[in-house]
Amino acid sequence: MSVFDLAVGESATIKSVKLPVGAAARLASLGVITDKKVTVLAFSLFKSSVLIGCGAVRLGMRRAMAKGVEVEKCE
Repeated sequence: MSVFDLAVGESATIKSVKLPVGAAARLASLGVITDKKVTVLAFSLFKSSVLIGCGAVRLGMRRAMAKGVEVEKCE
């Protein structure tokens, strides 16, 4: 399951980031790393991008990038 598969308000733990090295490094510099909790805050019109919260960071990412961040739902 990826970040893009979550509903608004749902939280999950990042299990892996399967993106090109440059994109993964950019996310890591913002704190989006394995074992961190992320929450989906909103989707754009037509679900072309997603706004997530990870720690103190709010980050908007396109659908392709969001689908590369694999997560496991929090219980």
